[in-house]
Amino acid sequence: MITLSISEDEPKRILIAGLPGAGLKTIKAIVVDNNPPKELKPMIEKLDVGNQLRDVLQKRVLVLKCGGENSIQDVTAHDKDPIYNHVQALVFILDISEQSNFSIAKYWFDTLVKHLQKFSPEARIFLLIHKIDLLSGGEKISDYIRATKNLFSTEGLDIYVHETSIFDASIYMAFRDVLVKEVDEQISIKQYLNRALEGSSFVGMAVYSIDGLPIYDAGELPPVVEITANVMLTSISRIKQELEPDDDVISTMLEMKKSNFIVFKSVDGKCIFVGLSKIRPKLGQMLIETEQIVETIKKAMS
Repeated sequence: MITLSISEDEPKRILIAGLPGAGLKTIKAIVVDNNPPKELKPMIEKLDVGNQLRDVLQKRVLVLKCGGENSIQDVTAHDKDPIYNHVQALVFILDISEQSNFSIAKYWFDTLVKHLQKFSPEARIFLLIHKIDLLSGGEKISDYIRATKNLFSTEGLDIYVHETSIFDASIYMAFRDVLVKEVDEQISIKQYLNRALEGSSFVGMAVYSIDGLPIYDAGELPPVVEITANVMLTSISRIKQELEPDDDVISTMLEMKKSNFIVFKSVDGKCIFVGLSKIRPKLGQMLIETEQIVETIKKAMS
């Protein structure tokens, strides 16, 4: 188990846990220590989002405890263990490629959550479906991931799920979400978009309603964005009429002249998120950021 503490007047903590071999040590080396394995270092150095997150970690986060000397069972056996006080989040790492361990992982996940809620009932719970890159291609992958999410769902508990890999920006985006405090601060969606622009792939972003008008916008957005957003909204509305209830419209990216890229993602049946970038996205970074932003907007609008 790894414990991170956010440096404030009354330090809060982020608990990172998982079964042996789930990837805790590598994640800590990459995200926290800026010390990735040699074979990963050239790739990690190319991820600008990694550099941005490390700046945040250096300012706000201090590693308090790391190591395998205490198993999950040892930690949860102590009702007065101080590491469970002032916890901001529990991040549970699940190796998606080891399906045979799911029942054991689920047992300890539930045990940790129950134990944590005694001391820090306001802590947010994150599940990282890790090593997503090890899944082979095919139509059944989405069903497999959906079934995994359902297995770890808990009635009455909000669990924030991220699909992660050490080979792209997804692991950094997950930890950026863990560190985000917008939920506690109750800021507006407009404020959230303004903050999301900082350090992101976008120079402008907006949410357009079905009538073609921007509900929220931030940054630089030329008129062509509004036109294309209207086209996409109409198309998505028609497509959804033919889809099954559980089907969704995935992100769509449009490449324009002068190296402009626009990404669209449906927020719900009545509005759409639009993000504009003036640089070619790296390793799907823009789509990962879009997913994070849209999920936050959905929760705010629900």
